[in-house]
Amino acid sequence: MRLPDTEEQTAPSNGGTAEPHEGGSASGVAAGDLGLSEDVARTSHSRRGPDYRLRGLDLGAQEIDKPATRSDRKDRPRRRRPRWRLAKLGVVLIVAVLAAVLLRAMVVQTFSVPSAAMVPTLQAGDRILVVKTSRLAGPIQSGEIIVFRHPSSFPCRTSQEEGRDLVQRIIGLPGETIWSVGNKIYRDGQLLHERGWYDSKYGQVGSVPIRRTVIPPDRYFVMGDNRSDSCDSRAFGTIPRSAVVGKVIAVVVRDGHLYVRFF
Repeated sequence: MRLPDTEEQTAPSNGGTAEPHEGGSASGVAAGDLGLSEDVARTSHSRRGPDYRLRGLDLGAQEIDKPATRSDRKDRPRRRRPRWRLAKLGVVLIVAVLAAVLLRAMVVQTFSVPSAAMVPTLQAGDRILVVKTSRLAGPIQSGEIIVFRHPSSFPCRTSQEEGRDLVQRIIGLPGETIWSVGNKIYRDGQLLHERGWYDSKYGQVGSVPIRRTVIPPDRYFVMGDNRSDSCDSRAFGTIPRSAVVGKVIAVVVRDGHLYVRFF
């Protein structure tokens, strides 16, 4: 009977088996767990793939931080510098001044009305625009207001008009015959119909009548609209065309203020 031998062999074998199992269980389990976790991590990472949302966010941040290229700078509107604006404004002002000077020298000139001889149309001190005779498109017409040089023989001595250019209205043209009867003016036998030019308080003639006058060639018969207080062709005779400075086209200043009225 060999039962005791079997037990003795069994016991040591069981004990020997138990000790290695207990000693290797801690390290073996840890190694197995670690290997499993690494495999799971690799598998889950391969299944999920890269997170494109995060990558997009990173790219956006890179684009924001990226410096502007030359093409981007060209697309952006350039800011105009104040110096360029001031320079352009200065050029515009210079051109405007030069144009005004040239215009005055060649075409238009301003004058100041010296007296009340043209009331109510013009007031003393009005600033008027005058187109020079050399620039007129056509001949001077009856009824137009002109500026002419002061006559050499001027019987009416007034401090306001003495030595200054005068402003009056053309009543008679070269070759016409003019006279007055009572308070009416006749030209070539026809009653002169004036369109409200004269001061109605004093009538068409005023206190000084018009003697019968044949107007010579290239000369004009002029009168002020204030017929009772105007030293005109009734006193100094007709004026030559060469004395005419130009035709009045507008009033621009009255009583020191801007006042625009065209004729």
